[in-house]
Amino acid sequence: MLYQTLKFYFARFAVTLFLMFGIGFSALYFLHEVALPNIMFDDLAIQWAIFLICLFFGFVGYGMLGEQRFYNSLHDLKNIPPNSVVDDIKNQFESLIEFTYSSYFLPHIGKRYRNLSVLQYADYLLSIGEETPKALNIYVQAFIQSPQNARFRKPLLSILNRGQELNPQEMDLLLIMFQKEETHDPVLISYLAGLFLKARQWSGQTEPLFLSALEEKSELSSEIISFVLPIYLAHKRTDVQALNFYVQALEFFLPEEDQLKTILAQSFCDGNLIGVSPGLHRKCEEIFYQLSEAKQAELKSKSDETHVAYKLKKIKLFRKEDLQDLKHLKVEMGLVASKISLLWIGLVWIARVIKNIGKWILLRVLDGVYLFGNLPFKVKLGSFAIFLVFILIGLGFKEIWFPIKERGSIVFQNESSIANDTSKDKDKNRVYTVQIAAVISAKQANKLVRKMKGNGLKNLYVVKSKRRSGGHWYKLRVGKFASKRRANEFANRLVAAKILKNYFIISLPKK
Repeated sequence: MLYQTLKFYFARFAVTLFLMFGIGFSALYFLHEVALPNIMFDDLAIQWAIFLICLFFGFVGYGMLGEQRFYNSLHDLKNIPPNSVVDDIKNQFESLIEFTYSSYFLPHIGKRYRNLSVLQYADYLLSIGEETPKALNIYVQAFIQSPQNARFRKPLLSILNRGQELNPQEMDLLLIMFQKEETHDPVLISYLAGLFLKARQWSGQTEPLFLSALEEKSELSSEIISFVLPIYLAHKRTDVQALNFYVQALEFFLPEEDQLKTILAQSFCDGNLIGVSPGLHRKCEEIFYQLSEAKQAELKSKSDETHVAYKLKKIKLFRKEDLQDLKHLKVEMGLVASKISLLWIGLVWIARVIKNIGKWILLRVLDGVYLFGNLPFKVKLGSFAIFLVFILIGLGFKEIWFPIKERGSIVFQNESSIANDTSKDKDKNRVYTVQIAAVISAKQANKLVRKMKGNGLKNLYVVKSKRRSGGHWYKLRVGKFASKRRANEFANRLVAAKILKNYFIISLPKK
C-alpha cells in the first residue's frame, strides 16, 4: 500500500516537472525570443498560468487518463464473443487487474477498480466453467466482494466438497456463506453442519448453524444433539439460543428429557422471554403445564424467591468508564450531536460543494477542448491569434495601470543629477552610467529589472548588443550622471544597501 502511494505521487511530480521543463520553458522561450523578441514585459502571470496548467495535467489529468484507460478496457471485456480465444481474454483480465496497482491510482481507488475487474472476471470464468486454482482464487475474491451472490458460492462449495481437509480460512469462508444466506438453503445448512461436526468445531459462529440444521430436520440432527447438548448443559445455558435448542431436542428421545423440561418450565415462570421471544415463551408455557402440579408449584416458588432476591439487591450495571463510553456511543449513533460533529458536517458540506463546482468547471473545460479540437484549422489559428492579442493588451494594461510599487527607504539619484551636478569634469561632453549586470537572454534581463524595481531602484534600462560568439548581450544599467564621481557615489550606496555586489562605470557620449 505504501509503495503504491509513493508511486502515485512520484509519477505525478515527474509528469508535472516534465511538462514544466518541456512545454513551459519552451513556451516562454517562444514568447520572448521568437514571438516578441524586442518587447520587455513582466511575464510573471504567464509563468503562474503555465505552472498551474502543468500542475493540473500532472495531477488531475494524469489520473483521469488512468481512469479512462481502465474503463475502456473494462468495457471491451464486457461483451466477449463466444468464439474468442480463452487464453487471450484471461490475459486481458489479468493485465487489467495488474493495471489497478499502477501509479495512476491511490491504494483505495485501485482496490475499488480491482474489485470491479475481479467481479467481471469471475463472471467470465463461470461462463466457461473454469475450475483451475487461479479461477478458484478469483471466485474467492469475487465472493468476498459480493457474498450475497450465490453464483460465486456454488463453484467454491463443489471444490470444498471433494474430501480434502479444510483449513481455518476455508472454515471461515463457509461460515460467511451461511451468514450471508438470506433464505437458508437446507442442503447447504446440512452440508456445512456435517463439515463442522466432522471437525468438532464449536464457537459462537457455528452455534447458529447447528441450530438451523436442527430446525430444518437435517439427517444429522441426532449427531448434532449428541455433540451440542452436553456443551449447553455443562455451562447451564438458559439463553434464548439454548432454549430454542432444548425445544427442538425434545422432539427426539433423550435421557435428559426431564432436565430439559424443567429448564424450559423454569424459564416460563421467570417470564424473561415475554418481550424477547414471545413464541418461545408460549412453547415453554406448554411444557410447564405438562408437568405435575407439585413440580409446577416448586418452580413457581423458586421463581418468586429469585424475584425477591433481585429486588433486594441493586444491580450496578455501569462503571464510570462505561458511562463515558456510553456518552461517546450516543454521539456516534446520532442520538446526541456534538459541537465537533456539527463543525465537521459543515466542513464536509463545504468541501462537497467546492468539489462539485470544480468537477462541473472541469467537465465544461474538457467539453470546450473537445469542441475546439473538432473546429477547422483556420478557425483554430484565428482563435489563437485573437487570444495572443488579448494577452498583449492585458500585459500593456498591467504595465500602464499597475506599475510595480517601489519598496525601501533609500532614495536614489536619477537623471536630474546631471543638471544639478556642480562638480567640474574635464570632459563636458560625456555622461556616466552604472552597469549592474549583463546577461545573454531577455528573460534573465526581465527578472533582474523586476528585482531591482522591487528594491526601489528607478531609471533602469536595458541595452541590447551583439556578442562576438553569436547571440546578444542584455546589459542592465541605471541612471545617467554628469561625473564619474557621482556615478561611483551612487553605486557605492547600492553596494552598502546590499542591493548590488559588483558594478561598472560606463562612460557614454552626451546626446
